[in-house]
Amino acid sequence: MIQIGKVAHLTGLSIKAIKWYEAKGLVQPTRLDNQYRLYGMEEIRRLNEIRLLRQMGVSIEAMQTTERFETLLSQRLEEVRLEMRTLRLIEQQIKWMQTGGDSMNIRYETWDQPKYVNGYQTELTKIPEAWMRLNRELGTDESYGVCIAKEDTYVAATTGALSGKDCRRVELTAGRYIVATVEGGIAAIPSTYNRLLTLPDVMLRDAVDFERYIHGQGGADDLIEVWIPVQ
Repeated sequence: MIQIGKVAHLTGLSIKAIKWYEAKGLVQPTRLDNQYRLYGMEEIRRLNEIRLLRQMGVSIEAMQTTERFETLLSQRLEEVRLEMRTLRLIEQQIKWMQTGGDSMNIRYETWDQPKYVNGYQTELTKIPEAWMRLNRELGTDESYGVCIAKEDTYVAATTGALSGKDCRRVELTAGRYIVATVEGGIAAIPSTYNRLLTLPDVMLRDAVDFERYIHGQGGADDLIEVWIPVQ
């Protein structure tokens, strides 16, 4: 058993930090009658794990939830991956704003006639469920994700016929659209919308916006486009 001063030397932690981790219930040293703390090898191992986890950004609250080092590492890895994806999107957004959209692959399209699509409607929090239904009977090489903002609903749709009795027909209106190719997959769709809306001289008109998915052939990735109705 080792006293706290020696433990601080072995672990690289301050005595204050070691006592704080004890107060949080992360380590439990042996307390003598004179209130001196003695630490065994298990406590020293645990303190070294705590130091490493804190360096990697794991919170005290997470450590209080579970003591399994491997579990905490896995959870933190997923958090880091999400943070990296978020930071990459922020980086792209900053670059797009700095260039005023000059680096964006955008174009304007004008439809003389409306297009009608058939799809399955869902709440905005359950979009994957609508796509699961649509994908089972998708018979064309393109599909549409239509956001109906006035109703807070979303429709996963196709130009083909669907068998479901609850499928909904949606009009994609005639008129002018600004179109951008999404770079970065589905996760980059929100940032693509945002960058279009920050472009100068973009005036929206009262119609639904949508995503257009052109499905890859031979295992290629889908091409995703964002279409926003403009004046």
